[in-house]
Amino acid sequence: MKFADLLMQDAAQRGIKHVFGLPGSGFPMDAMEAGRKAGVEFVHVAHESSAAIAAAYYGAGLGTAGLAIGVKGVGAGNMLGGVANTFFERMPVVCVFEAGATDSDIDLVQVTDHGAMFGAITKSYNTLERTSANDTLRDAVALATDGRRGPVVIDYPSNFDDGDCGEIPVARFKYVESSPDSSSLEQAKKLISASKRPMVIAGADVAITGAMAELIDFVEAIGGVVQVNMDARGVFPESHPRFAGVMTGNYVPNTIEGELQKLCDLAILVGADSLMTHAPWGFDIPTIELVSRPEYRTTVQNPEVRVNGSLSESLQALSDVDGRGVSLEEIDSVKQNVLKYFDRPTEAKFAIQDIVASCRKMLPSDGVVISETGAFVRMLEHLWEFDRFGGFLGTSGGRTMGLMIPAALGAKMANPDVPMIGIGADGSTLMRLGELEVFARMNVAMPLVIVNDRALGTMKSRQVSRGLPKYGLDLTAVDFAAVGRAAGINGVIVNTPAEFDSALGSAMTSDKATVIDARIDQQPYWDNFALSIGAIPES
Repeated sequence: MKFADLLMQDAAQRGIKHVFGLPGSGFPMDAMEAGRKAGVEFVHVAHESSAAIAAAYYGAGLGTAGLAIGVKGVGAGNMLGGVANTFFERMPVVCVFEAGATDSDIDLVQVTDHGAMFGAITKSYNTLERTSANDTLRDAVALATDGRRGPVVIDYPSNFDDGDCGEIPVARFKYVESSPDSSSLEQAKKLISASKRPMVIAGADVAITGAMAELIDFVEAIGGVVQVNMDARGVFPESHPRFAGVMTGNYVPNTIEGELQKLCDLAILVGADSLMTHAPWGFDIPTIELVSRPEYRTTVQNPEVRVNGSLSESLQALSDVDGRGVSLEEIDSVKQNVLKYFDRPTEAKFAIQDIVASCRKMLPSDGVVISETGAFVRMLEHLWEFDRFGGFLGTSGGRTMGLMIPAALGAKMANPDVPMIGIGADGSTLMRLGELEVFARMNVAMPLVIVNDRALGTMKSRQVSRGLPKYGLDLTAVDFAAVGRAAGINGVIVNTPAEFDSALGSAMTSDKATVIDARIDQQPYWDNFALSIGAIPES
């Protein structure tokens, strides 16, 4: 069969019912028609970068790689930003582009070097050849979903010999973890035995490799205090008394990292991802790394011990160590010393804490939060506990602006019956206004909460904390509710906690998406963000 048919029939077999992109007159149009025949609907979006994000979150929701299609040159360039977002967020997507001929170096309209464009932000880049097209597609899907997930790009060159590309490929075998080295485990045991107050930093690899139960047993056995990577919410139950918080890389006083630096004498990283921190490693204590695959980059440049191999086996082997441990009272003291900086500002009429509290109250335990960067993200990390991995899809390694709307679109289309709430920012929403029409066209119903402080609030707060004058970061008071209604969905402006509660309750049961334009008090919001990153003003 031709490659377009192969691509779409493979997608259908993997459970994909929607592919995202913008059409073109060449291969993308052939793929659209092949998808129609295979029962895979082409969803055109307002901008190609949204296509990559929506497809990735759609695929992740189905347990496979999403599919995005684009045109050569300018179209591929437009999708580049979305591909970068999926790379930094560790989300699985296969992006297929039409491309210039492989046998020509002549400059033509819309022809450029896709390999040079995508090389640094993909797990793999490939150009199709007929004799290996079947294998290329199979390996692209496998690689996008294998281990630490990410984007893979395939080019369909204009001189591609599109004859018989074979049948639907059989999925490649899955990676099998090796057993950890016994001598490395013995070194780790000695360090843990000598430790009085061990800290455990857990990453998403714990969930990916199925080692969550072993992690809990290990932490309880050694008396550890736990932080999780930004993409690992729920790998360790956050209601557990040994959970301290989310590690973001703020190694300063008045933060979780700063408090644990003073308390702990050993750090044990379990499946932690080097991409999931804002800054290089900043703890000045001995470290152990448990890493599921030897090729994964380390978080710590020079750990005392690195143990490669099965996380489950490593954790089981280390759980018989008699660690002295951190007391529950000490852990609670650390949390309370930091959480006081997240208290609701008493002078605010409508605060971000009100939004978090209302969303927590109304979202069922099996629901999902989709978010992006913004001054509110620290509130989500400290004021909302997640006991289930996958319940929080917030920006992590990318701290991505403009993520929520396309990510929510893809995630909800994959699982329309799962309750979801999207929480985003006004500056990010301005990047994605065109995608609100897609929610209407595709009948995607969920609340889209826009935290509207009429500014780029995170940067505005950082300006002040750095002693710089306020400059260049204010926004016009955009009526996002009116934009939502104009795009064919619901829209409402709220100015108080009571109004927000009412709007969110209605949005949770509506048959349309609802933009909730939440106009919070500005100055308390900006001041609260500074406190959340340890920027405490001198008294």
